[in-house]
Amino acid sequence: MQNVKLPIKVDPVRAAQKQLELEATIPKEILSRLAESTISIQSDIKTAFSFDIDKQKLRIFHGQASVAVELICQRCNEPMIYQCEAEFTYCPVHNQEQEDNLPDAYEAIYYDENGEVNLHQIVEDELIVTLPQIAKHAIEECQQSEFELTFGEIDEVEQRPNPFDALAQLKHK
Repeated sequence: MQNVKLPIKVDPVRAAQKQLELEATIPKEILSRLAESTISIQSDIKTAFSFDIDKQKLRIFHGQASVAVELICQRCNEPMIYQCEAEFTYCPVHNQEQEDNLPDAYEAIYYDENGEVNLHQIVEDELIVTLPQIAKHAIEECQQSEFELTFGEIDEVEQRPNPFDALAQLKHK
């Protein structure tokens, strides 16, 4: 695998024909939407891409991205570090018909006007999707864990007779 500066855009057809594999980092300053969704991004984003042609002759690319971000714990309202890990497989398409015919294992992504796809945007989208809806520490690490209580006791529910038992008895007579 080549360790290079990740290009912003790439032609997935040519890359698949060459069976290109890239390992690269994206500077954290570039991913502004991810930065807006978190308190801060802790380091540059590590990525890996491999382009290939599958058995159905579809050009596909598989990717991984990893970065630590800082979020606010919704339980104790303190900052916490969360490790975002994204793994994805895309198949570039030109139109809706091609997208409809794709196998379920692949996510469709549309080419731009130059026949390329934006790798930075894909990585940013995938990392944003991996962010938790409600960020919170593990219960044993959270400062508010001592207040994690339940109130009251649940009474045992007594077994009520099935109202249809009477019908079943009539049926057997």
